[in-house]
Amino acid sequence: MKKFLFVVLVSFVLFASPAHSETFYVIDKITITVRTQPGLDFKIVDRLTSNEQVTVLRVEGSWAQISFKENQTGWVLKRYLTKETPVSIQFAALKKTISAQAEKLEALEKEDIVLKQRKAEMVEIISGLKLENQKLMEGPYTIMLLLAGGGIFLFGSIMTLIVQRITQRRRRKSSLSF
Repeated sequence: MKKFLFVVLVSFVLFASPAHSETFYVIDKITITVRTQPGLDFKIVDRLTSNEQVTVLRVEGSWAQISFKENQTGWVLKRYLTKETPVSIQFAALKKTISAQAEKLEALEKEDIVLKQRKAEMVEIISGLKLENQKLMEGPYTIMLLLAGGGIFLFGSIMTLIVQRITQRRRRKSSLSF
């Protein structure tokens, strides 16, 4: 008998390989039943769909007592519950975040354009102020040169008058002496 089982087992292992295998994914859109007590024989009180949030009150074997939809309670198979936030909810939250970030980016781009325009205006104003400042800086030098020239002219005029008087006095003295 042992040999027979051994032969059956070996032949099963050798010939039981799958002819063709495919990869499948579990659909996350399911509906689970909520029952009055833990067990498949108890009355169904409600149905929950994917992504509905529940609170686990206690666990008995493969069943979990939950609180759902405005404090209703019932029992579901705990294998259908997960602590992880479902991907569809994460995706919706990320989509909302991306949308908000896109709006912020658009607002920042508009603000950047306005700031670049203001910068250009400020550069133009600064250029004008630099020119005006340069003219004002040259103004005192011009006035100083004008005053210096006027002073030299005045000094020359006074010296000329003094020299003329001295010359006239000498001529008078020399004409009186002869």
